[in-house]
Amino acid sequence: MKKILFILLLCIVSLSCYSSTKSSKSTSGAKDKDTEFTNSKALAVASVRRGNFPQALIDLERAEELNKKDPEVYLIKGVIYYGLKDNALAEENYLKSIKLDPKYTEAYYNLCGLYLFEGKNDEAIEQCSIAASDPTYRARASALTNLGIAYFRKGDVNKAKQYYDKALEINPAYVYTHNELGKLYTSIGKEQDAIQEFKQAISGFPEYAEAYFNLGIVYLKEGNKSQACYSFRKVVELSPNSSLGVNSNRYLNSICSAPGY
Repeated sequence: MKKILFILLLCIVSLSCYSSTKSSKSTSGAKDKDTEFTNSKALAVASVRRGNFPQALIDLERAEELNKKDPEVYLIKGVIYYGLKDNALAEENYLKSIKLDPKYTEAYYNLCGLYLFEGKNDEAIEQCSIAASDPTYRARASALTNLGIAYFRKGDVNKAKQYYDKALEINPAYVYTHNELGKLYTSIGKEQDAIQEFKQAISGFPEYAEAYFNLGIVYLKEGNKSQACYSFRKVVELSPNSSLGVNSNRYLNSICSAPGY
């Protein structure tokens, strides 16, 4: 679950200002409406970033009234509905955004994130393949990583590894990919490789609770209880109320209660 939350955060923060062509003969009134439209979208995005999804929906209403043909309006609306836990309406709005602009990579990426969350791996692969095929897309490494996750879930470890490697070619420091690659290595018994990947993820993002948790699990498999206990303590320190924190506490209470651990 923590992995999916990380994916969706990426979906939210990747919102960009969509530029539509406007006539050079715009009147003063039209320019005022353009400004109001842009400001309404900006307010909605700001509310999304704060996690205030009901307010974001209110902020976006005026923008939609002013321009029902702007793809970003429906991209933002999809993110809002996802935040409101209405996946059906989130999907509907992402698809509307794509219908308005079939080349809008951001919408394909967000739709992929939704499908990945819902466990619809084939649908996620279809959408993220489109996003990843855009060489100019700024979140391309994330799209490739999501493809790797979908294939990993389908049991295709080799293809998953190929996509993780492609993501790291684009962004060698991308902590999200290192964490996922570490999980892949763990699944095939390459614990030392997994440890290096989780450490790489933590090096780039010292508050990466999931990477610490995964590292603790691998250390347990290796029989290194002291390092495992240290990793689980870091998870509790960083994210005490999450499912990762709760599970880490269980390990701490069961295997790390003896002196020296």
